[in-house]
Amino acid sequence: MLEVRVLGDFRVSRDGEALPIPGARLRALLVRLALAGGRTVEPAVLIDAIWAEDPPAEAAHALQALVSRLRRALGSAGAVTQGVGGYRLDVDPAGVDALRFEQLARTDPAEALALWDGVPGTVAAVAPAVATRLARIAVEAVVDLADAEVRLGRADAAADRLTALLAEHPAQERAAGLLMDALAAQGRQAEALAVFEDTRRALGVEVGAALRERHLRLLRTEPAAAPTNLPAPVTSFIGREDDLARIETLLATGRLVTVLGPGGAGKTRLAVEAARRHPHPAWLIDLSPVTEPAKVATAVLAGAGLRGGAVFQARIAPEGDELDLLEGRFRGQDTVLLIDNCEHLIDAVAHLTAALLARCPDLRVLATSREPLAIDGENLVPLGSLALPGEDASVEEAGRTAAVRLFADRASAVRADFAVDADTIRIVRALDGLPLALELAAARLRTLTRHELAAGLDDRLRLLTSGHRTAYPRHRTLRAVIAWSWDLLGEHERTVAGRIAVLPGGVTAASATAVCAGTPVPAADVPELLAALVDRSLLQLAPEAGRYRMLETIREYGIETLATPATVWQTAATYFAELVARTEPRLRGPDQLEALRTIRADYDNIVAALRHHDDALRLAVDLTWYWQMFGLSSDAAYWLGEALARSAVRGVERDIAEALLLLNTIATQSPLAADEFEEKRTQLRAFADRLLSRPELPGFRGTLIAVRLASLGETRPAVLQGIADGRDVWAAGLARLFRAQAAENEGDLDQVRTDVDGALERFARAGDRWGLATTLPLRALLRQYDGSVDGALADLDEAKRLAREFGSLSLNDEIFIDLRRVDLHLRLDDTARTTELIAAARERALRSTSPEMAILLDALEARLRVRLGDLGRAHELIESAEVPLASFPGGDHGPALTGAVRGALCLALGDGPGAAKALRRAYAAAVATRDKPVMATVAVAVAGLAGFYGRHREVAVVLGAAARLRGAHDRTDPHIRGLSAEGRAALGDAEFEAAYREGRESNPASAVARVL
Repeated sequence: MLEVRVLGDFRVSRDGEALPIPGARLRALLVRLALAGGRTVEPAVLIDAIWAEDPPAEAAHALQALVSRLRRALGSAGAVTQGVGGYRLDVDPAGVDALRFEQLARTDPAEALALWDGVPGTVAAVAPAVATRLARIAVEAVVDLADAEVRLGRADAAADRLTALLAEHPAQERAAGLLMDALAAQGRQAEALAVFEDTRRALGVEVGAALRERHLRLLRTEPAAAPTNLPAPVTSFIGREDDLARIETLLATGRLVTVLGPGGAGKTRLAVEAARRHPHPAWLIDLSPVTEPAKVATAVLAGAGLRGGAVFQARIAPEGDELDLLEGRFRGQDTVLLIDNCEHLIDAVAHLTAALLARCPDLRVLATSREPLAIDGENLVPLGSLALPGEDASVEEAGRTAAVRLFADRASAVRADFAVDADTIRIVRALDGLPLALELAAARLRTLTRHELAAGLDDRLRLLTSGHRTAYPRHRTLRAVIAWSWDLLGEHERTVAGRIAVLPGGVTAASATAVCAGTPVPAADVPELLAALVDRSLLQLAPEAGRYRMLETIREYGIETLATPATVWQTAATYFAELVARTEPRLRGPDQLEALRTIRADYDNIVAALRHHDDALRLAVDLTWYWQMFGLSSDAAYWLGEALARSAVRGVERDIAEALLLLNTIATQSPLAADEFEEKRTQLRAFADRLLSRPELPGFRGTLIAVRLASLGETRPAVLQGIADGRDVWAAGLARLFRAQAAENEGDLDQVRTDVDGALERFARAGDRWGLATTLPLRALLRQYDGSVDGALADLDEAKRLAREFGSLSLNDEIFIDLRRVDLHLRLDDTARTTELIAAARERALRSTSPEMAILLDALEARLRVRLGDLGRAHELIESAEVPLASFPGGDHGPALTGAVRGALCLALGDGPGAAKALRRAYAAAVATRDKPVMATVAVAVAGLAGFYGRHREVAVVLGAAARLRGAHDRTDPHIRGLSAEGRAALGDAEFEAAYREGRESNPASAVARVL
């Protein structure tokens, strides 16, 4: 195990054996990587840590060289790896003493402080922000330890510790407050008062409320501690740090705070923890067993320490006398009254709280409820889910989120070998990060494996029934917790809650009104009823204005309450099918952005409608263009297939749906595995014949199908020409875009120029941002061939800007644009920017379902590494690119492009025969693609082989053949420029030009064969 010590003397060891790390820069690199605890660190961060404001001219190269030295020093090439976005050190966070210190500071401050030896200079030099954080944590650890000592009655030890701390940090208010408590506990009130004055002078501003209250208490000579009935915690408190801080602030500045949340959100635990940390004595009043509103005041008297005669007097006294007794109990005392579980007695609690706050100016009330008290001065702290891991979070990243930490802590109590894994993340997400659900699920690990538990959560209300025996019945199981809230609703509230539970993607007033149609709920009342459900913590406000969401656990219960759920599903499906039918035509015009927002906001509900709608086929067909815009061919193929299987529709509607299914099925196949296209060619031709036999194309769908068939060569060119010249401006733009893409593939750049200009003009007239964003990369290619790299970059940047307006291109389109930008920056010899773009593209490629994108990235970076002379890394990348190709035996693009780069690598290594072998395979694969630009790319690599052997005339011939294939010279390609310069120097300009023309006019295959 690698261990790195930066607190105190710098030391690195592996399995106890010291490893020398020579040189300040090498140590700086190691320290900065170690502080990341095994996570990736961006190159820019490392460069800044090592060289600060004076980086070398080729900082990326210098960093790479330093990384190689560090690998050797650590004795392993795998000790430092390059991944997405930078470099990572293979080290466990527990092996880095600074990170272990941070962890211990949260759980065992005494042990943490045993590691601490002041801010280490090595950390301050490379990561000033980390050094500052460590220093702050050290101060907080001292204060936490002193706090524990005060509570354990060791006031003398706490006073010594805090006195030393305040000598260095005189403005630390929490430390000053604890020191005042520690001194007062020893009867040293005068010294405690002096601490207050010293702190006020150090701050230079008014001290906080907590410190002022301590000061007043000392002046009144009140005792430092007071009795309380708060329960001692039996499990650790995890998460909710921000909520705790908010409660602390609100209690310091106000007098009534209500913690709101659904059942099981952890309201009581949070409130007790906040009261426990508050400087004033606190009393817990649990209203769970109270069933009558008239008994609330008596419960408060009993819970607040009044016994015997006072409680008996309260039971027989009129209500006003009970209030007088409570006033006598709390008036003139700084006290926090924690009133727990108020929701079933909300009116009585509200009236009593308002009266007590008016009569007792020093009283503070902290309440927990599933709805607000709704009285003057109330501050709300709404609780939602604990922080959940992101969709793309690794297991390590997920383990740092509050929801996973809570589950892991409770699971470790029943399984000593518990460790966070992928099933853990599934469980936590499925349970919405709801604390009670997480704790109940963790308890089930006594009898279930994590995989079994994750699989069983589709029926979580049945599964999570083993609660704490000592809890009240309504708090023991997940079902009971939700049922308690449900039963407190009014009839119309229950109706709305149950019916909107069928909507997995959230709800608006309009969709709620639609699903409640045919019920006694008046449509005009729905917005207020939704607001009431928010107040009762059964709905949450979504980030988008006017939208609400219901936790999955509550949704499951709500659906169970429906008498006829199938009817409600159908009602909801009809509403969303009509919404899509109204909205979909606006995707192709000036209202595109608003239409996209509408469909995107309710996409999960629309997908649910596809499962339940009687006419799911029409809905699926209506969604086809939305799926096309975002490259969601897999979604389209799946749902069209499902809908066709359930539909009895015949005639042209079925023809259209089947054609769309066929085209999207083909589109889901990676170009690396194109056999599927050949198998379905007969079906495509049959459909094309039926489509074109009609007097006119059947609406937008017919036009879309005709355009896509034409782009695949399955209809006559005249069909596409008719659409391109037609009166429908948008359809004409689409036809020209598809024709331009096909022409580029054939190397017909004259046709590309004509159609790109026409498509841009028509999409601009139609107001279609998607069309412009999709066409601009083609114009960028033309500008690149014309020698304007800056113009090409400008077009790609404009395409991305437009894409951001409407949400984004498809993920693969975004990666494609990234790859194009990488190539352009390579042409500008901008190595640093190229490296950054590759890292960003890799991050996107991790989310792509297309294996081709990762292969292309590896090949492109390998090409860069060959150019930079980093042949070891180039070899790793090309090996990585070639491995997945074995899984796609029918594909040819991948072997062609990776083979071209392998050929270049072999030439850089001086291996001419190896290059020839790789390029023969690459060119055969390129020819099989029928993609002339790909054939041109391999041909340029073949020209490099000719140059390696000094056959400069053949270099010129093959470069000319490559120009013929792509339809243009490529003057900005640095490889072509280099080969051309060498050839001209060897042959002279006239002979080189003659040979180039020969290649341009000859059969490209013959030109290539002369070299291979």
